[in-house]
Amino acid sequence: MRTPQQARSRRTREQILKAAVACFERRGYEETTTAEIARRARLAVGTFYGYFKDKRAILLELLGGTINEIANYVVQSLQPDAWRDADARAGVRTLIDALFHTRTINPGLQRILWERYFKDPQFRGAVQAIEHRIRAAMLDLFIVLQADGRLRVTDLSAAAFVVYSAIEWTASRLVLGGAGTEIEPAVEATSDMVSRFLFRE
Repeated sequence: MRTPQQARSRRTREQILKAAVACFERRGYEETTTAEIARRARLAVGTFYGYFKDKRAILLELLGGTINEIANYVVQSLQPDAWRDADARAGVRTLIDALFHTRTINPGLQRILWERYFKDPQFRGAVQAIEHRIRAAMLDLFIVLQADGRLRVTDLSAAAFVVYSAIEWTASRLVLGGAGTEIEPAVEATSDMVSRFLFRE
């Protein structure tokens, strides 16, 4: 008898999350109320509070899923085995494409995340969690490439920070912020810059 109830509960929770995304993207996080989310989900406000404490709890849950999806996607492109026999510039291009692609994963939520970054330590922690995981994978890759004699740089931790920051900032500006330039030429220029920084000619 419990399984149908659990399935119904999961569906209701999913309804609330979808309604929240729609409201956040349409009106912005600050302007959205729990009553609006409940109304869009076609639920009573009391039912909403049976699932979530407030809209912040919803946003944190949504961001948790988005963060894991982003990190998993990028870390895949940093697996050392894929770089061992590959052209270095092709590897850099694959990494940059992966980081650019992550900006298309729930872009509305990512905008809200950046809005909340300086206002809420928990949201700042969410952004830093992505960065730490990707930079750790990048550092592991650089250690392997250095052992193979392919890297020009010697301070691998600093290199991971610089590469991540350069690509992340460029991707965010282009995809989320409307930087006023074409994506493809920017990706090519970034690939060239990172390759020259990292690798021996």
